[in-house]
Amino acid sequence: MQVSVEKSGAIERKLTVSIPHAEVNRKIEERLRSVGKRARIPGFRPGKAPHNIIVKRYGEQVTNEVISDTINDSYREALGKEEIVPAGLVSIEPKPFVAGDDFQYVATIELFPEIPSPTLAGRTIEKPVCEVGAAEVEQTLEDIRKRNAEFTAREGAAEKGDRLTIDFDGKIDGAPFAGGSAEGHQFMLGEGVMLEAFDAALSGVSAGESKQVAFTFPEDYPGAEVAGKAVEFAVAVKAVERPVLPALDNAFAEKMGIAEGGMATMREQIEAGLKRELAAHTRSVIRDRVMNELLEANPIEVPKALVEGEIDRRLQALNQRLTAQGLPAQEAGEIEREALAAEAKRRIVLGLIARDIIEKAGLKADGAVVRQKIEEMAAVHTGGHDDEHRHQEMVNWYYADPARLEPVESMLLEEQLVARMLETATVVEKKVGFNELMDLQGGGGDHDHAR
Repeated sequence: MQVSVEKSGAIERKLTVSIPHAEVNRKIEERLRSVGKRARIPGFRPGKAPHNIIVKRYGEQVTNEVISDTINDSYREALGKEEIVPAGLVSIEPKPFVAGDDFQYVATIELFPEIPSPTLAGRTIEKPVCEVGAAEVEQTLEDIRKRNAEFTAREGAAEKGDRLTIDFDGKIDGAPFAGGSAEGHQFMLGEGVMLEAFDAALSGVSAGESKQVAFTFPEDYPGAEVAGKAVEFAVAVKAVERPVLPALDNAFAEKMGIAEGGMATMREQIEAGLKRELAAHTRSVIRDRVMNELLEANPIEVPKALVEGEIDRRLQALNQRLTAQGLPAQEAGEIEREALAAEAKRRIVLGLIARDIIEKAGLKADGAVVRQKIEEMAAVHTGGHDDEHRHQEMVNWYYADPARLEPVESMLLEEQLVARMLETATVVEKKVGFNELMDLQGGGGDHDHAR
């Protein structure tokens, strides 16, 4: 076998593979003899048909099978001979097979790109700095109060923050539409739950009142079938209720599951939870900023095969979610692949960059660190170590299947990668408020880049 490699692009290569005709002919003859021993041909006993009859009847089929097998076997051998690790196979184009001539084919492959800049030297990362104070704790307490409010009937006009119970029936061009009607629907007035025009029209209504509400759906409304269309709703107000917030006392703390310590303990737990949330989101924001800088520093060509594979994976995941929701899986086919291409490319590029850095830096997910992270995760989900049995059950669940450890190991590898990149960059701290920081874009939850 002879192999020649031609550079046909930044990451594209063409492998021309030539197989000696004697080798191909020998395989064809061997397979024809094997077929002849089993062939049942009218006029001849099983396995006794003349060779020329076998060639006439099965020659083309056998030749195609041998050519296909030869390509599969020699392609892997050619890659090994040239010490090539492809990112993907673009195409294989066999030349017409002629008996007596060497067989040739051209395999077009893509290589993994070289990573130009595995550091962030000369680049600046802005690190948000924030502390959890009394104001954040009290705001969270207030939110908890609102979620646990009791409601009592309001006499007179509805005000912002009241709960309305309504029946509504909507029509577009005099015809009903999907999702346009409901009975006993409840929502909080003036809190952005309903469309602004609908919400504003019901401000000041009273229980027992009926009202016609007309407006036009926004052009960018998520439901394409109604976006930009004029609609008219017939609304019947069944109830208007004002919220009565519970008192912030020890009885309320006990109702919220605080067995001892009352409101003081509840405030401590809220503060601890906010700090965990803040730390996690800060890490997520910094991670995204590091990844964005790595993207800018490494404008590489991406193997098409990897992008297509990522799109396929996302469509498959969407199909699985649709199926789980009882929706037809084929609905995923309506999504244009182009709509997923940009994000797929981003993920692939980040994955390639991360893999290169991790391999060159020798980063590893140490077993003891993995155990510590799992212990921390179990403590958060089981309320600390107070319930030792539940805590240990969760830890054991992770270690019962190596596949469950992979996301944790990947997350820790990514944390090491981010820490390594911050060491090479210029880090500038900027103080921000709690709500401002929490509004900052942060990915979190997805750690495929470290694999």
